[in-house]
Amino acid sequence: MRRFTALFGAALMVAVACGAPTPPSSGGSPVASEQPVPGGRIVEGSTGDPKTMQPVISTDTTSSGVWSWLYFGLTRVNRDTGETEGNLAVDAPKLSADGLTVTYTLRDNLVWSDGTPFTGEDYKYTVEAVMRSKKTVRKSAVNTIVGAKDYEAGKTDSISGITYDAKTITIKLEKVFCPAIAGLGGGGAGGILPSKAFKTVWDNKSTDTSKNIDDNPLNMNPPASMGPFVFKEFKPGVQVTLTKNPKYFRGEPLIDEYVIKNYADATAVKNALLTGEVSFAGIEAKDYDEVKKNDSLKFFQFKSLGYTYIGWNAKGAKAPWLANKQVRQALWYGINVDAIVQKIVFGLGTKALAHNPPVSWAYDGSGLTDYKLDVAKAKSLLEQAGAKMGSDGVYRWSDGSPMKMRIETNQGNNARETILQLAQEQYKAIGITIDPVLESFNQLLDRTDPGPDFEGFIIGWSLGADPDPYSIWHSSQQGKGQFNNVGYSNPAVDKALEDNRNGPDCSKDARRKANHAVDLNLNQDAPYTFLYSADVLRFAQKDIQSFDPKPFSTASAWNIEKWWIKK
Repeated sequence: MRRFTALFGAALMVAVACGAPTPPSSGGSPVASEQPVPGGRIVEGSTGDPKTMQPVISTDTTSSGVWSWLYFGLTRVNRDTGETEGNLAVDAPKLSADGLTVTYTLRDNLVWSDGTPFTGEDYKYTVEAVMRSKKTVRKSAVNTIVGAKDYEAGKTDSISGITYDAKTITIKLEKVFCPAIAGLGGGGAGGILPSKAFKTVWDNKSTDTSKNIDDNPLNMNPPASMGPFVFKEFKPGVQVTLTKNPKYFRGEPLIDEYVIKNYADATAVKNALLTGEVSFAGIEAKDYDEVKKNDSLKFFQFKSLGYTYIGWNAKGAKAPWLANKQVRQALWYGINVDAIVQKIVFGLGTKALAHNPPVSWAYDGSGLTDYKLDVAKAKSLLEQAGAKMGSDGVYRWSDGSPMKMRIETNQGNNARETILQLAQEQYKAIGITIDPVLESFNQLLDRTDPGPDFEGFIIGWSLGADPDPYSIWHSSQQGKGQFNNVGYSNPAVDKALEDNRNGPDCSKDARRKANHAVDLNLNQDAPYTFLYSADVLRFAQKDIQSFDPKPFSTASAWNIEKWWIKK
């Protein structure tokens, strides 16, 4: 699961929504008679710099968009089904009958880009880096491994529950962990680190818990890669440059260079796509009609495993009313989400009512309240909560303070800026004053770290194929750097999250039931005003051959070593 997304959305409120386009067949594979031509450069557009290029402390998709080309997990998500399949491991892991032992079989002859063999020590080192990190949000993915908590506390110099030999990695668990097959392959970080290089900056055999991997030069200068590319250079505000990895285990890429170029905003990315400067990009729904007219581009559309939302900080010092469920429900009734879906994403998306999006196998929409704009109901809920209308048309909270608060979002994301403008206007109609704040994406992440110093914020989640929202909603996940930054706490949700993780029944039916319990409570407690899951709208230059996006690999990362540019 990734933190805040940089998904594109539409920029302007438009009166008429365009019809949903029908995607063509994948259409990116080369004609049989054509021979791939090596060379060339791929340029991906981005709207921000990575905060880190090291997965243990990564919390945003701009950062993961860099390190995910370099650091791989033992498994990956199947591009078509979303099921777990082998990556550095030959196949999905074997799970013992009692659910407490997970065994991976490694591929033969795996080597890092610097020639160092890949071993189980790399996996073990990564898990230990997660457990000693003070900045990571990922400990809950691996802290049920036998010995992990003792290692975190400095009682031991090794996690005893991870053993390995030349071909296998074996993990012993303290208790059943339902996401084990999908969730353990990345060592808790999502990508496995080259231990030989990183041991020069952090010794995992130390019992000194004050030392960790969090701050070191390699976090922004990746030393080796197991992926298709290796790190070359980073120019802040300009681009990240990667070059092909001749030792990539799926085969040396045909493309020489992969560049992630920084643009001012989504409109600038779109313009660069139209001129051919950018090789492929997600585009805003408002731009679909314009971009589809460009004959040099091909188009793909997929449902999204993410969503956009307005988060409400129940611990916000300047807005104590946000701790009240009726106020949060009023905020949901006070904004026209249906209009947002139609006029901001032009119907190219689905209204969100809770955490799990409709495309997820864990989704069950039964019993969810469909919040529709209702000014009278919003005001009634505010008054039931104890607010009283002032002579200036602004409600006063029970302590007499005017109900005025900030909503923040990242500048340059036109969809979110438009939602912010709409929220300011519509919340005024229910007697709440909004102070809009625009800032850089990285500033927004820093500003909305758990704590009392913010109120509302507009951002998004990009979710994994396996539904495990523990780190977002469990009441234990409210520390600095963790994901439950709205201060949400509900014992019923905690139990459902634990059932989803630890069973003992790990069947899809049981986990779907647990996720539905989470969604029902979130839908009523309204810690977020859930907005929409926007469809992924992907355009690519027609000269990129073998570019073949799939539902669970919408950027066609699954076969990037086969991409080539037709001259």
